[in-house]
Amino acid sequence: MNELEARRRLMADPRRLSPELRAAVADDPRLAAFRGELLAADEEMHRILTAPPVPPGLADRIVLHARYGAPSGWRLAMAASVAAVAVAFAAYMAHVPDPEIARDSAILEHVAQSADELAEDARIEPAALRASVAPLGVPLRDGVTHVRHLANCVIAGIESRHFVVQSPRGIVSYVILPGASGDDASGRVVSGDGFAALFVKRTGMTIGVLAPQGASRATLEAMMRDVVA
Repeated sequence: MNELEARRRLMADPRRLSPELRAAVADDPRLAAFRGELLAADEEMHRILTAPPVPPGLADRIVLHARYGAPSGWRLAMAASVAAVAVAFAAYMAHVPDPEIARDSAILEHVAQSADELAEDARIEPAALRASVAPLGVPLRDGVTHVRHLANCVIAGIESRHFVVQSPRGIVSYVILPGASGDDASGRVVSGDGFAALFVKRTGMTIGVLAPQGASRATLEAMMRDVVA
């Protein structure tokens, strides 16, 4: 892992480190100092933003409460960095032959780099998941009862939803990324980084379901139907 990759992963989450990233930080004083700065910023924003009561009914507050157990200022602390990434990604997207393929690849890369979250089981209330995705206009089925992980994530410079569900078919990741062009109900299957993914487009959203590599289109379509109404 090079320094740029390590810094990018630290910016994504400076608290929960993979063994590889933890070793890189231990071996590089600059990375250790960078992580310390991120943690300090997180703590300060957490202190400021948890002083007033949490406004009810805000989807991202629900996500933050589900993920951290209390309102966190991490998303705001990283806002400036996210804005820079968004500008850079927008400039890149303007020059790629197919921006939709680039968006799908960004989702696949994000989930692959968040593989540690597959081991997490926060037992999030299904109602919190539904409240989180409701503003995006994506209805979920009532059969979703075991939510292992829920987060607001910045993918392709856009705030998205990433959640992990435990089902009879196994542990499955789902991502909802706003900003899709057109509709594509049949979707596109992509494989890479240890995952097989089905991406469909609906009402301006890219909805992705990701399972271990080798999953067939039929399996991925069934996983999509299991969760997305």
